[in-house]
Amino acid sequence: MKPVKRIWKKWLVAARIIGNFQSQLILSLFYLIIFSPVALLYKLLADPFNLRKKLKTNFQKWPHSNDDLEQARKQY
Repeated sequence: MKPVKRIWKKWLVAARIIGNFQSQLILSLFYLIIFSPVALLYKLLADPFNLRKKLKTNFQKWPHSNDDLEQARKQY
């Protein structure tokens, strides 16, 4: 039974090495295939800071809420 146990322990070491390599490979491929094209499209099409609009001013209106003294008392 000892030779089987010794082979099993060696297999566990080899399986861990193979598993670590396999997980890194799969995650790298996932990153390259999924995230890279999405990031590229977002970078080409999106404008989160409104830099492409030619405005006379950079002021943005703040939406006003209808808060009054009663609403301030009911915070909690």
